[in-house]
Amino acid sequence: MKPLKFFKKRCGITLIELMVVLILGSLAIFSVSSIVIESYKEWKRSKDVVSLQVDLDLASHMIKSILEEADDVSVDETGNHIIASNHSYWIQEFYPDPANPNILIWKNSKTGETQQVITTLKSISFTEENNLVTVTLEVQKGTKIMSNSFSVFMRN
Repeated sequence: MKPLKFFKKRCGITLIELMVVLILGSLAIFSVSSIVIESYKEWKRSKDVVSLQVDLDLASHMIKSILEEADDVSVDETGNHIIASNHSYWIQEFYPDPANPNILIWKNSKTGETQQVITTLKSISFTEENNLVTVTLEVQKGTKIMSNSFSVFMRN
């Protein structure tokens, strides 16, 4: 007897099997790509926060170290410009750049040298009262804002 054509052994895959494999593969690719995209966005957010923290730490440390060594400090009437000096050996200033207020400038008044400290400045203010200088500093990048405030007692 001959086997029926209908029950012949078939090789290969059917169209339905192919469609199921394509759908499952597409779901797997979509899932992996979603995870990769979200991971990238989170990395970018954390990178921005770290960058702001570094700027805030740098500006705070630089201002604090100069104020600790100064024997005379004067704050201008706007409250965002400070001049510190040490027995007239050095005179150093901190202020926002008039052309771009997002830049904090450090200036050595003896040599005329200026340098950008940070480029993410949102605001800075200095107050001096009874040998205590208080600095309030805010930095901003996009929608992220960080702030720091510290005081230095003038010992000299």
